[in-house]
Amino acid sequence: MKLSRFITKFDYILFISMIALTITGILFIYSANLNKDETQSEFIKQIIFSIISFIVFIIILLIPLRKIREYSFWIYIGCIIGLLLTLVPIFPVIMGQRRLMILGFSIQFADFAKLAVTLLLAQYYILHQNNIESLKTYLIGCIIVFLPVGIILLHPDLGSALVFIPILLGVSYIAGVRRKFLLYTMLLFVVISLIPILTTINRLYYESDNDIIYSLTNLKYIALIFSVLLITILISLALYFNIIVKISERLRVVYYWYIFFASIVFIGLAISYPANHYVLKQYQKDRLLIFFNPYIDPQNKGFHIIQSMNTVGNGGIFGKGWKKGEQTQNFFVPEQATDFIYPVIAEEKGFIGSIFIIILYVLLFYRGFLISYNARDYWSAYVVIGIICILLFHILENIGMCIGIMPITGIPLPFLSYGGSFLIACYIAVALMMNISLNRFQY
Repeated sequence: MKLSRFITKFDYILFISMIALTITGILFIYSANLNKDETQSEFIKQIIFSIISFIVFIIILLIPLRKIREYSFWIYIGCIIGLLLTLVPIFPVIMGQRRLMILGFSIQFADFAKLAVTLLLAQYYILHQNNIESLKTYLIGCIIVFLPVGIILLHPDLGSALVFIPILLGVSYIAGVRRKFLLYTMLLFVVISLIPILTTINRLYYESDNDIIYSLTNLKYIALIFSVLLITILISLALYFNIIVKISERLRVVYYWYIFFASIVFIGLAISYPANHYVLKQYQKDRLLIFFNPYIDPQNKGFHIIQSMNTVGNGGIFGKGWKKGEQTQNFFVPEQATDFIYPVIAEEKGFIGSIFIIILYVLLFYRGFLISYNARDYWSAYVVIGIICILLFHILENIGMCIGIMPITGIPLPFLSYGGSFLIACYIAVALMMNISLNRFQY
């Protein structure tokens, strides 16, 4: 690309938003660690991560889009291998999750897997555009998305696993997958979360499971429900293949709808029971519990969220000033350089500073939507939408958990939270969007 074209077509708003967020993150990571006994290691590391991220950003910006698209499958496979390597017991467990260590730095392949899934899912939908409305096409797309999710849950990292759901829904929606498939998918996830939520709510009021909850979570009763649902599914198949005498068309349609939702309940409960008992760790159930009522254990399990909300409110309109937040400098907020960086900004720069951060994110999404809208090919549009879904979910979930309207999942805030892997992944995401914007007339 000619230099003059590069200069005129470069998205300065997107670039400046990214750099402004990164610099803000570095400044408040410094403030969050100001009174620690040890040296400002996280502050120094974040500067190094930012430099590495910028170098990677330039490299991705210069790679031809065709190459990225052609190698999307191998990028995906590389991330799957990385996720599997992370499970090897020789690597350390950091904050409850196993991390792959290279040269003293921990690498979270889950952050890169989100982008790899977006690239491959977009490519897959392009190759099957003629059959985009078929159930088979959508189910294979689900396999592409949820294969790495299964590995990530073994780490375990529930927060990162949840990010893949908006990727699937966002890219599938824009690609033209039937809306009812997406609706059914959302309904399925609601059913899967049913038993964990019910048992959690029950714990708010009872020390042990009451009769209703016991019935819903006891394996004997679950098996009975499954048997009934399985029989109805078999009957529906018999109706479908005309094994049973024909019934009126209206009754048949009603029965099919009933069977479909019964099947979703069947599958959802089949996943929900083992997920509640064998997949979800106790600390994850505790996080769900304190989401409903953090004051049930204010000195222990609810301490994080209570202090986070107090810190956000302590900033007022204009804040206490950089490096002057009482809650921050006295370390009332746990993990305040990583997952809870937003309360640090809110306390020291107040409502004005918080709104400034939101504006930078809005600018980033605004430019992203424009790039997707103006893309000259479907693959580029799908990729940008997938990236927006990743970043948007991270922002809504992180800020939401900091102010008490979302459960704590432990996912970072883009460009602001301390951490190398996620920062590099964010820079790659923006580089992909800018590469698409710069080269939309090239091919």
